[in-house]
Parts: sequence; C-alpha cells; structure tokens
Amino acid sequence: MKLLNYLPFLCILASSLYSENLITNGDFKDWGGGLPANWIDRSRQSYSQLSDDGGMSVKLVKSSGRAGEMLQKIVVDPDKRYRVAGEVRGSQSGLAYIQVKTYANGKEVARHSTSRNKGTDWQEIEKVFSTQGVESIEILLRWRQKEEFMGADIEFRSLTLEEVPPLAHKGEEVPPRAVATFHSIGLYWKPEGGTSGKTVTVNYREKGADAWEEALPLWFDTTIHPDSASAHTAEYRGSIVSLDPGVTYEVQLALEGGPERLLEVDTWSEDFKIAQTITLPKESKDTFVITEGGSEELGYVLYEAAPGTLWDAENEASANMKIEASWVIVRGLTMKGSKNHGIVLGDVNHIVIDSCDISGWGETGSDGQAKNFNSAVFSGSRELETIVVQNCDLHDPRSDSNSWKEKRPGTNSFHPGGPQAVTFIKGKGNYVIRNNRIYSDLDHMFNDGMGEYSNSSFGGFPNRDSDIYDNYVSHCWDDALEIEGANMNVRVWNNYMDMTYGAIGGAATSLGPVYFYRNVYAVSRKHTGTDANSFRGHYLLKLGNKSSVYTRGKMFVFHNTTLQPFSPSAEWPDLSSGAQAGMVFTNKKNQQQNMTSRNNIFQMRKDSDWAIRDVQLTQNNDFDYDLYNGKVMARKGSEKNGIVGAPTYQRAADGRLWLEAGTLGYDAGERIPNFNDDYAGAAPDMGAVETDSNTPKPANWPDFPENYSPAEAATETAE
Repeated sequence: MKLLNYLPFLCILASSLYSENLITNGDFKDWGGGLPANWIDRSRQSYSQLSDDGGMSVKLVKSSGRAGEMLQKIVVDPDKRYRVAGEVRGSQSGLAYIQVKTYANGKEVARHSTSRNKGTDWQEIEKVFSTQGVESIEILLRWRQKEEFMGADIEFRSLTLEEVPPLAHKGEEVPPRAVATFHSIGLYWKPEGGTSGKTVTVNYREKGADAWEEALPLWFDTTIHPDSASAHTAEYRGSIVSLDPGVTYEVQLALEGGPERLLEVDTWSEDFKIAQTITLPKESKDTFVITEGGSEELGYVLYEAAPGTLWDAENEASANMKIEASWVIVRGLTMKGSKNHGIVLGDVNHIVIDSCDISGWGETGSDGQAKNFNSAVFSGSRELETIVVQNCDLHDPRSDSNSWKEKRPGTNSFHPGGPQAVTFIKGKGNYVIRNNRIYSDLDHMFNDGMGEYSNSSFGGFPNRDSDIYDNYVSHCWDDALEIEGANMNVRVWNNYMDMTYGAIGGAATSLGPVYFYRNVYAVSRKHTGTDANSFRGHYLLKLGNKSSVYTRGKMFVFHNTTLQPFSPSAEWPDLSSGAQAGMVFTNKKNQQQNMTSRNNIFQMRKDSDWAIRDVQLTQNNDFDYDLYNGKVMARKGSEKNGIVGAPTYQRAADGRLWLEAGTLGYDAGERIPNFNDDYAGAAPDMGAVETDSNTPKPANWPDFPENYSPAEAATETAE
C-alpha cells in the first residue's frame, strides 16, 4: 500500500465542554428524614450531612455481603455521551466508588464504574460513558460493607452528570491504511475531527481507469475500548468487496467537511511466485515436518504431491503434517488417519493449503468424549497470519461430536464438543478460506465447521482482515461457521450450509465491521433421533453476548437466504426442514448493538417462528427490506419496508434457486453500493441469488432438482 497524502500520527482526545448537571441534589444540601432528598437508600447505614455547604457522610453500621448503595434514576437521551463525576474519601482505601447502570426497555444493558477511593484524602473520580441504545440510567454511590469494614466512614460530595460532546479524534491524523486479500480491501483511518456525525465516503477504481465506483461509507467506532482494542476507538473502518485479484486499485477516502486521502492498494495475486518445488513422498506414516520455506522476495516453496500419493498415519502419529516455516504451499496431498490433526501450523505466515483431501482425524478419549478442536487444519499459534485454505475436501473425521441432546461425557454440559475442519486459536487473522467442501455423515459429526473458543474477546476467529467464501459446510452439531470475536473487516459470503444445528455463530462482534452476505442455509437439525425435538434445528445467524464490552462492533447482514427443503420422510414432524429462526438473540440477557440487515429472505418453518429476535429492542439495530414469514421482535419502526410472506422460487439453469419474476421480494430490495451493483431488474432482489444474474454458481453449491430434498442434496455433494 502506498499512502499518497497524509499527516503525522497522534492519539485521540475527547472534547471537554460539559453541559448542565442532570443529578438532582448532587451537592447533598437538601435533606429530609435522615436522608438526602431525591436519593434512594438501599443499605440502611447511618447518613448525615457533612456541612451546610453539602456533602454526605456514610457511617457503616450494618454488615452485608453485598455492596452498599444509594441511587438516583435519570432519564437520558439515547446515543449521547455523558460524564459522571464527584469527590469521594473514606477512612480506608478502596471503600467507595460511583457506578452507572444503563437501561433499555426496562432491562439493564451495561455497567460503568469509576475507580475506588485511594487513601483517606478527597479524590476526584469520573467516568465517561455512552447511551447508545439506552433510555435511562441509575447513578449509584457504592461502598463495601462487610463485617470487617464496620465503623468505617465514607464521604461523597459535588456529584455531577453532564452531557459531553460526541467522541471525536482530536489532534493529528492517524494515516489511513489498507489490508488486502484476493477480492477485498479493509480500510482504517483516523482523520482529525472524525466523529459519528461526519461521514467518510469511499470510492475506488482500478488504477488507470477513468470512472470511480462507490463503496459503502466507513463506519465510525464510538466505543471507548479497553486494553489492546483502545487503538480502534474513534476509528473509521470498512471494506471494499468484489474486487479482482492481482490488481492495483486507487482508493479515495473523503471526510465530510474535511480532508481527502488517496491510497494505492494491490489485491493478492492468484499467480503465486514459486521459488522452489519439492515433490512429497508417496507415503508417510509419521508426522512430516516442513522446516524450509521461502520469502517475500523469492516466493513460496511449493510442496506438491505426485498423483496417487496417500499418507495414512494409522492413528499413530498426532498429525500427518506440521508446517514450521513461512512462505509455503502444500498442494494436492491426500492424507488420513492422524490421531489428532491433519495439518498443524506453527508460528508461521504466508501459508497456502491447496487442493488437499484430509479425512479420518480425531481422537476419542477413554470416557467416550471426542477431543475438542481436533481439526483437519489446526493452529494454536498466536503468531499465525496470512493463511489460505482453498479447494480442499475436509471430511469424515474419525471422532464424533455430541449433539445438543447428548450430555458431553464427563461433564454436565450439552454443548457440542469434538472435531472441526479448521481451527485457528488466538491467531492474528488475515485468513482466506475458500472453495472448500466440509462434510461427513450423521455418525461422525463436526462440532463447528470452523472457529475457535476465544469468542468473547478482541481476537477470536477469524479475527480481522479475513474472507470466508464459496464453501460448502455440512454435518455440524453446532455452527457451520463460528465467526465470533473482533470480526474487524471480516467478510463471509457465498457459503452454502446444510445439515447443521445452526448456520453462522455471530454471537459476539467486539469491533467489526463484519459482513455476512449472500449465504444460503438449507437443513437445520438438532440430533439424529426421529422425535420432534431432534428435528428442531435453530438459526441462520446466532447473536448476542451477556457482556456489553464485546457486543458493540458493527455487523452488516445482506442478501442471505434460509431455504425450507421438503421433509425427507413421514417421520419428520414439520412440512419443511430448514431453519426455525433467522437472526436471533439466543438468551434473554444477550446484547448486540450496531447491526444492519437488508434484503435477506428469512423463511421459517412456521409463521410462529422468530425471523428476527432482538430481545433488547436495541435502538441502534436497523432491520429493514427483508422478506420474512416469521415473527419480528425489534425496536419500533423496524422492517418498515420489509415484506411479510414466503418466497416463490424458480430453478435456474445452473441449479440455483432464485425468485420467480413478479413474486414477493423480486425487484424489492434496497441498493447497497458495492454489494449489489450488478442487479438485473428494476431494483435488487431480496435473497442470496439475483434472478437472471450472470454471476456463476459457486462450484461447491449443490444443484436443486425440482423435487429437492435434503437427503438428495447431501448425497450429491458428499460423493
């Protein structure tokens, strides 16, 4: 990437212009009945006024295992920033602090706490917080009141709650940067004066072309993130998609009322530069370790299998292969029978695993539990970066995950645990996983098709700057794709998911933006049994986490489709076998903010199923222009332009299903720059496939015969 115009780097600052105090009797000058007016006491300690100038003294006389508190409820404006501040001291350090609880629709959304008092002198404490999606708050004066603290004194004075200006990047610019893959570019920028009220437009063109093309504006991150994520506070982020590989693009960024910047960015080339080719041995029972790799200057070292090569570890070697060098391509290798993993990646980068067939991996413990995260392609490296897994068959593990109806052996949990196709734990990201077939049978099921366990984090899988597309993923007792964590400039598209409990796990996006678009979900199933509960299935997209820290990233959900294949037998309790939910919070306490849905088809088994379920009725979640037949739980005004009903499909010549002309959802979608510019009619169609589209069907998607059934589709794809 070449930056053609920039300013030096500096950090963010927020404006310090405050408004009127919203706390009533914050100076504690008004009293009545032994309590300060307008405050609610929940602890029954001994309270007194410090002096005529105000202030409150708390004498601890009643012990409790719970924190003591006195509070005040305040109605606030949504999507604003506030600062709570005051002075506190105590006869011991660490006794007292101020806490803010935020509420929406009568439910607690988040808590924000100041530091505790230090020493015995007066100390100023404060906390700046956002009311994104919030209607009211509680200001709580809190203190420790266990038996050991009885007799201690705590004092508060000069409490204020003031609205502060929107978060803005003040100071010198953090120059824009771009991270490319084959078909996408992720963008990051902190211009001086950047704020949520100012748009950054994005235009792009192939270098040398005359006309500019429009992309979605960048999203501004208003959350004050902690620790390692703090650098992304007050940052504009977003992606350009549907680009060509190996091309130099010019990208123009323009801040509303501010500067413009021009970047040159090269997308990855599919013509890999080869420094050396090494032919792999025809057979290998032990773990084959690669220690020789290439470099950016010289290119890749290609390890290629000759025709007829088959490696069988016979359940003795832990892995068929371990790669410990960077700039390596492994191509055309068939391997099976490893005890734990097929290929293990160490502290490496620039790895391409191409056209490999991996099967028969996975250990089962003596208690009958499959080892969790045993994978066809595995890494536990925190240094893992720039990895491509493409054109592979990752199928039929030896071990078997438990389903949501089976208690995991040795535990009290019903959460599935077992083999996966791809697992990258705590890696850095910049992955491309494309054109793969991931499948098995009902006796050897995956946990997830791909993912890891650090879901509530600023990392996770695939972390950042990654693309997952054109894959067929089936036979998972949990999620086909578990895309959870930072999800910063992550794009997930054109994946076909079948015979899983859920399609996409998106339960936490802490940074974003993540883009889920043009994915298709077929059969959704819970267990191998033939009772109604075994056929229940679940969601297209799982949402929400109980921690507000990890649920303020941006999510875009465009042009996805849930199908409803015919029932496979008379034992099937419903007329169809697809998802029983679309976009859903799976727990009443879950949160997820900053979601936008457009042009999806949420076809449920029954009209009583949830097409959209936002249990918090989150104010800054935006659902619209979707075709759905289920119920919607969302903020007032959602789906103003949505269409209630079921789709009518026509089978295209290439075997895909697209909407029949003139039926619900046809030419009824909203234009989304860079995501549906190639629509064929008067407006974009809803759903994953544009009617009369010239875009070819992904090679691994199944065909849909007129009498489509899930059993036929699974058989066709797995053979």
